[in-house]
Amino acid sequence: MRARKSILLTVAAMMFAFASFAQLFQGPLGKANKQYELHAYNLAIQSYKEALDRRPNDEEALSKLADCYRHLNQMEEAAKYYVRAMAQKGVKTETKLEYAHVLKAIGQYDEARRWYLEYAKDQPEEGTHYAQSCNFAKGQTNVPSQFMVVSEFVNSSASDFGPTFLGDGQVIFSSARTDIQRTSSNWTGKANNQLFIASVGRDNHLESPYFLKSDTKNTFNEGPVSYTRDGRWVAYTQNNFVDGTRHIASSGMNLSIQIAELSSTGDWINPTAFQYNGSDFSVGFPCFSADGKALYFSSNRIDGFGGYDLYVSYRIGAGNNWSAPQNLGSVVNSPGNEVTPYVDGENLYFASDWHEGLGGYDVFRAELVNNRWARIFHMGNGVNSPRDDYGFIYDSFRNRGFLVSNRPGGRGNEDLYSVYKSGDNVVIKVKNAADGSPLANATVDFSACGEGAFIADSKGEYTFQAMRGLECNLLIRKDGYISKSILLSTVGVQQQREYQVMLSRVGEEYAGRVVSYTTRLPLDDVTVIATNQTTSTEMTQKSNLSGDYMLALNPNTIYIVRYSRQGYRDINRTVRTGGTFDRDVLGVISMIPVDAVITDDQTARDPLVNTNDPSVNIPRGYAIQVAALGTPNLSGFDDLKNLGDLYYKEENRKYKIRVGVFSTRADAERVLSLVKNQGYKGSFIVEEEGGQTGGTLTPKTPVTKPSQPTTASGRYKIQLAAYSNVRNFDDSKISGLGTIEEKKRGNLTIKYLAAYTTIEEARQVLREAKAAGFKDAYIVEDIDGDLKKVK
Repeated sequence: MRARKSILLTVAAMMFAFASFAQLFQGPLGKANKQYELHAYNLAIQSYKEALDRRPNDEEALSKLADCYRHLNQMEEAAKYYVRAMAQKGVKTETKLEYAHVLKAIGQYDEARRWYLEYAKDQPEEGTHYAQSCNFAKGQTNVPSQFMVVSEFVNSSASDFGPTFLGDGQVIFSSARTDIQRTSSNWTGKANNQLFIASVGRDNHLESPYFLKSDTKNTFNEGPVSYTRDGRWVAYTQNNFVDGTRHIASSGMNLSIQIAELSSTGDWINPTAFQYNGSDFSVGFPCFSADGKALYFSSNRIDGFGGYDLYVSYRIGAGNNWSAPQNLGSVVNSPGNEVTPYVDGENLYFASDWHEGLGGYDVFRAELVNNRWARIFHMGNGVNSPRDDYGFIYDSFRNRGFLVSNRPGGRGNEDLYSVYKSGDNVVIKVKNAADGSPLANATVDFSACGEGAFIADSKGEYTFQAMRGLECNLLIRKDGYISKSILLSTVGVQQQREYQVMLSRVGEEYAGRVVSYTTRLPLDDVTVIATNQTTSTEMTQKSNLSGDYMLALNPNTIYIVRYSRQGYRDINRTVRTGGTFDRDVLGVISMIPVDAVITDDQTARDPLVNTNDPSVNIPRGYAIQVAALGTPNLSGFDDLKNLGDLYYKEENRKYKIRVGVFSTRADAERVLSLVKNQGYKGSFIVEEEGGQTGGTLTPKTPVTKPSQPTTASGRYKIQLAAYSNVRNFDDSKISGLGTIEEKKRGNLTIKYLAAYTTIEEARQVLREAKAAGFKDAYIVEDIDGDLKKVK
């Protein structure tokens, strides 16, 4: 009996000891599993390690501990425990897939492929797909990236995510940071994510962030957000993200969308739940279309292709009502998860953990074809990494974007990265044309390119990353200066593109003209380079079709001016500006063709020399006759001297004022149109038979028109017309024919051309006046102050 009792006591003690041991082990493992189910991965890690202290080879504890590290983006630690789990019997199929994901995340693509194929033995379609994605990832390793990706200075040691543009120069993002704290007494310092705003600096990086909302209006766990461009609406995600835990579907994301109106001060008012939120699924990551009429978002609704899919709803009317969500289709959506849509009008950017990528979430671009998202493209290994890359936004015009990534080398958990296409770095340098000094704060206007205006820095520089293939006109302007338009083009070979824009101060531009020495015709496309001998700065201009060019010159300064054109001899000259503005300082330059034979040594040495020899022989050819006078007076025709040799020739006791001589009639016809543009409407071509002239003259005194009617000497005048309203009188038609006079007669103002000493001269002018449109004009003779009509 005593022996039996002893046996029973021994058995009871053993059972108690075993129960105590089981309870001791099940305690930390059960606790760990409960924490794991609640996605409290940091807490679960400690509990699983306690369980492994008791049973080091427990497959469940090893696998779930590894998965905790996977959800916390600690991939190297995860891999260590997955290796131990794979060595145990009864490892689950799902654990093989998770291990393969981790191997891919740390760039071990061959080993990842092996475990994907192991997983394919139970799940052939999914496993084979992921195995092929490893081949894709290996193929991307040495492919040059189209984008540069740089970590942002504003990143913290916490999670920074969800960037969105606000206007042209600000970015809003969410952060769980605690290094920036509120001043209100209700701030606990708890690391819930909040919204911050930061300006984009001149270097395209974000400047110091600050809270989007005031202390009295702050809320937590909001983001990402999206604003309509008209500034009327904002859509935002209410999230349950935990700092340090990856934003992936298996982490237990619980998301909903709210839509609010914006007040005139930018406050969010009247927030309303998006009508297609669900109680048993998540809806988040909203993005308005450019016109605000469509809302793109991600949801794990049961009607999708897999986990999270991308959908779109359309605004009904002008309020906050939306159509039933439409799935974006199987080209974009997959059996995996698609999140963070961003639409710029032509492209849809999104992140996916299924489409072939480098690991984790990768960013893709979808193209719209016939109103359907027809093709997707991987964004390459600059934007993407083996870790999670998502939340991509991009301004293609400014070549400025931002990205969220938990790739190695970051400052915290999720970090923000600035993104720009490694295309053309464009630098606009605005300078004073007179001395080459920078023009601070000049305006660079992109209106013609469909964008706004921007201000250059204190050095007169504005730098931006331009998309390749851009071609449009920029307007550069600054108060007190003459605006200038330049063609901005990034078509062609990628390179650093620098545009130097020289603006001339109003009133400082000097005009010059370039003509051919042999034909006297204007020369276009002549490169004129003026070098300031004091500052050594240069300005470059091109002559236009009329041979004209403009230079902004400083007073009391010496310049070396060089003229170059293909087929002509270069000219270098010294120009000295005085203390007063002299518009004739540049004058007219005659350029000699390289094949011209010049017999006059002096002229060959200095094409600027003019001939005033009264016995010059007139060659045969064609000339433009502009007037016939009774006296050899060329002083009123200075505005024609740039079009050819200005001379007079006596015929039948009349002095014919002509421009020429041109070797062909075609050349003469070209000049004739220029002469008429100068106001000599009655001019015509004559065939010059040669002979001697009374002189070729290039007077220095400019032509000036009297501001008030004057009385000229001479007995004959041309009565042009009588006007009840003198505004109807157009003197441009008869410029150069004589002095304009007027007399009052009742309510009429009579206009005359005066004055001519001979009747022959008056008759010539009369013919030209009628040819200019004064059909009723006639000659009058001044007889003792009375004007009598000449019959």
